[in-house]
Amino acid sequence: MNELMCEMCGSNMVTQEGGFYVCQACGTKFPVKEYIAGENYQTFGEESSQELGNLYELARRAREVGDTEFGLKYYSEILIKEPYSWEAQFYVGYFRVFTYDFLDERGINDFCSSTASAVSIVEYLEDVGEKNEAINLFTDEIFGLVESFYEAYLEGLEDLPYDDDDSYAWYINTLLELCNLLNYYGELVENVTDDTYQDAVNSWIYSIDLHTPLYKHIGFLDKWEHDEYIDAYVEKIRQYDPDYEKPKPKKLFGII
Repeated sequence: MNELMCEMCGSNMVTQEGGFYVCQACGTKFPVKEYIAGENYQTFGEESSQELGNLYELARRAREVGDTEFGLKYYSEILIKEPYSWEAQFYVGYFRVFTYDFLDERGINDFCSSTASAVSIVEYLEDVGEKNEAINLFTDEIFGLVESFYEAYLEGLEDLPYDDDDSYAWYINTLLELCNLLNYYGELVENVTDDTYQDAVNSWIYSIDLHTPLYKHIGFLDKWEHDEYIDAYVEKIRQYDPDYEKPKPKKLFGII
C-alpha cells in the first residue's frame, strides 16, 4: 500500500485536509500538488513495490498484444494503488472504450473525461522530457483509436439502406463526435510544454481531414454551421502554421 511520510518528523500519520496533507504527529502541512508532482510521495514495503511492478508488467504486456480485458483490469488495479499514474489513468479510459458494443457519444465523452484527467496529472510533472513523452504517447494512441472507429463507422454508414434514417443519424453523430474528440484533445495539450503545441496542431488538422468528407452526408442548411466550426480550428492552426490550407469538400451536384 502507498503511504505518505512527513518530511519534517518522518511520521506516516498524514491525512488530507482540503488542499493540504497534514501530519497528525507534528502538525506540518504540505500542499497536495507537491505530492502529485512526486516531490514527497513515498512507497513503503518491498512486497507492495514488487506487486505494483508486476501489475505494470502485466498491463504493458496486455497493451502490446491488444488484450483489452486484461489491459483494463491491470491498469485499473494500478490506478487504485497509484492514483497519480498518468499511464494508468490514460489506459483505463482507453481500454474502457473497447468495452462498448458500439462506441457512441456517451462513450466518447467518458474517454474525453479520462484523457483530461491523465493530461492534468502530466501537467504536474517536473520533468519536461517525461511530459513530452506522455503527450506523444497519448497522441499516437488517440489517433489510432479514432482512425479505427472512424473507418469502421464510415463503412457502416455507407452500407446502410437508404431509408434507415435513425441509424443514419446515429452514424453521422458518432463520426462527428470523433472529430470533436480530436479538437478537444488538441485544446487539452496545446500548452502542456513548449513542444506539445505540435500535438495540438496535428490533432486539429486530423479532425478537419476527417470532418470534411462528411459534408456529403450533412444537410445543405447545416453546412454553414459546420464551416464556422471548422474555421475556428483553421485559425488556431494558422497561429502555428500560417501556410495551412483548409481542405475543400468534394462538390456535390456542383453546389459546395
